[in-house]
Amino acid sequence: MVLKFADSNFVYMGGTNLFYDFGSKPTELSGANLLNYRERYDTKVFFKKRCVHVLFPFIFWSLTWYVWNHVALGMPGWSIKNFWYEFEQNSIQPIFWFFYYIIPVYIAMPFLSIIANNKNKKIVEYIIFLYVLGTGIVNYIYTLLHRSFDMLVANIPLALEMGIGIFFVGWYLHNYKISDKARHLIYIFSIMFGVFMYFLTIYMSFKQGHTAREAYSIFSIGGFILPIGVWLFCQHHFNNWKPSSILAKWLNIVSSTSLGVYVIHEFIIQILEHFFKLSSNSLFHLLGLPLIVWLICLIIILILKRVPVLNKIIP
Repeated sequence: MVLKFADSNFVYMGGTNLFYDFGSKPTELSGANLLNYRERYDTKVFFKKRCVHVLFPFIFWSLTWYVWNHVALGMPGWSIKNFWYEFEQNSIQPIFWFFYYIIPVYIAMPFLSIIANNKNKKIVEYIIFLYVLGTGIVNYIYTLLHRSFDMLVANIPLALEMGIGIFFVGWYLHNYKISDKARHLIYIFSIMFGVFMYFLTIYMSFKQGHTAREAYSIFSIGGFILPIGVWLFCQHHFNNWKPSSILAKWLNIVSSTSLGVYVIHEFIIQILEHFFKLSSNSLFHLLGLPLIVWLICLIIILILKRVPVLNKIIP
């Protein structure tokens, strides 16, 4: 989920993307923001913006993490060939999965944006249906069963393309009003699937002897419906809320650092764990460390944003 304050993004990896504009405009979703890019600029400008804000920082921080892994952590296999292999496989820094997911979506956006228009409402609904069925249900079940995908389902275009349906549902919610009855049903399903994933995670974790991360995947029916419920709730109850100018200023500052914080937070975790001998199973690591790491990362990113040249590497 991405919460937008003015021209900045607060990134929360939760399935769909939510944008809130503190101006007079209604709540906007990232699906609409991207799929409607032609209303603001041409495709050349679209790609230029994505290269500057996403692709270049992604490459720089992948290089930085590769050096860190092999120099600070002493991992073997230091070479250009090995770097390229790890870069291809997302084995340099696993949290960068987000870049591997969003960049292909950007590449596909010129033709996806043509599909997203009011004349193609039924086609968009069909794409969302395929996504929910393929990714939210079939893919999720296969993941829970630790089985490879069925060849029939796996080759249906857009059915198992991670995230495509999320952007189309964002565009759909932006362009079409959801009835109160449908909204309340989504609330109910959001709670149901949230509880389901919570207890399924506990059950599978006890059964497997380790945390069953696949049980609460954002690429599941629960990961799809839960953020939509949150967004609809915020839209319905807070759409007309306007913070004070001071609060809005600070929210903008903090939200502008979010992706940068996401990129470097593992550095800080590893450093603090090393120097303070922190156990990953301790309550402090679970409850106290996240806030400390966030504050440290926030300060670092705010400083880097003020330094010429270095501010270009902050996503």
